[in-house]
Amino acid sequence: MTRKILGILGAMVLSGCTANGGTDNPLVRPFQYFSYLNGDDIRNSCAEGSDSRYRLVFNGLYEQQVRTYDIRQPENAKTGVQTTRVFARGIGANFAIGRDGIDFQGTSNSTEVLTYDDLLAIDKALIEAGFERPSMDGQILHSDEFYWIAMVCRSGAFKYFAWTKDMVDIEGLPLLEAVSRKDRTDIEPVPIREPIIHDRGGRNQVGLEGGSYFSLEVGDNGLKL
Repeated sequence: MTRKILGILGAMVLSGCTANGGTDNPLVRPFQYFSYLNGDDIRNSCAEGSDSRYRLVFNGLYEQQVRTYDIRQPENAKTGVQTTRVFARGIGANFAIGRDGIDFQGTSNSTEVLTYDDLLAIDKALIEAGFERPSMDGQILHSDEFYWIAMVCRSGAFKYFAWTKDMVDIEGLPLLEAVSRKDRTDIEPVPIREPIIHDRGGRNQVGLEGGSYFSLEVGDNGLKL
């Protein structure tokens, strides 16, 4: 199937899932995960006067570990809350869709209050990493490589950016250090290393089941879904 057809199918599937909640259907799960990586729940609720929301995702080789950091800071508040989730060997089926969007439950989870200094450290790390630059249209995110994604809604404006080894030293990015201050999952991040790349042409590039490889393409301020 072409990416365009998959995008249409994904929109149809997501529409149905949003109405009915989470599912164990392996056809549906990938599109829910792609929507999560695109920040659709954050994007759709981003408006002037809404809470500031951040989502950072570390792909530590998808089949080994994915770490997500969801941060919410109420308007005019000097504290926030960080929910950290670690997924071992992919996202599995532990998630649901509710009023506030997609809720994934990882292998290990923690929720901690962020101080003003914690929030400043995260903002500083994003700026140092180049988050304020325009997203790179056409950038490819490979599931069997290391990459970071970050998205932020602040003051009614949504911003998206991704980092791959082709553009930066992933290990040298300040993002992990900033979000690890309130990570209480007790699971260490997968060490950055040069991944072993298999024959991608002979592997399933659509689903997330059975050790499948997949890729995502970054567009204008988000993913091309």
